[in-house]
Amino acid sequence: DITWIVSAGKEAVVMAGTGPEGDVAVKVYKIATANFRKYLDYIVGDYRFVPVRDRDRLIRLWAKKEYRNLLRLYEAGVSVPKPIAVVGNVLVMQFIGDEGFPAPLLKEVRELPDPSSTLDAILADVRRTYLDAELVHGDLSEYNIMYWRERHWVIDVSQAVVTLHPMAEAYLRRDVERVIRFFSTRFGVRGPDPWSFVDELIREGEAR
Repeated sequence: DITWIVSAGKEAVVMAGTGPEGDVAVKVYKIATANFRKYLDYIVGDYRFVPVRDRDRLIRLWAKKEYRNLLRLYEAGVSVPKPIAVVGNVLVMQFIGDEGFPAPLLKEVRELPDPSSTLDAILADVRRTYLDAELVHGDLSEYNIMYWRERHWVIDVSQAVVTLHPMAEAYLRRDVERVIRFFSTRFGVRGPDPWSFVDELIREGEAR
């Protein structure tokens, strides 16, 4: 059952609902207003998917991509909503929040019990994403991380690419730089050097 609309953006509508799994988020990707060029940029170079030129098929592929990325991350132990199902352009996943009210985005959080530990936990998930799920989020920032039940939750993973994607390293460096800069600016936390963190992570991945 759908409870209400949680958010309505240019590319998708997210609704709160309930089902056998408990509280769920239902994400419906809009076909008419989809950013065709943006989607293709993240699909071309990802060996798991064959690019398509038809708008309807592309949106269904994008929904499937987010579901498969979520599943891969969830199984790797990354703090993401549990994926439940995908049908056409509709994705169903665990709802992050209480009684239909979404948890705040990190950009909306002004105080944390231990900002340094939260940053460490997020960077640990960046490592799990890269080394265990063999993915790069590709758009990680305070706008795509929620804070709920004293922990972070990574969301909006449709654009995540495999580590073999030609732009994976550039996306990874951007992700890490954004997160560390945010924690420095908002909470005064001094994180690791972003460039060194990524260099070490890539070396570790190559050694596996």
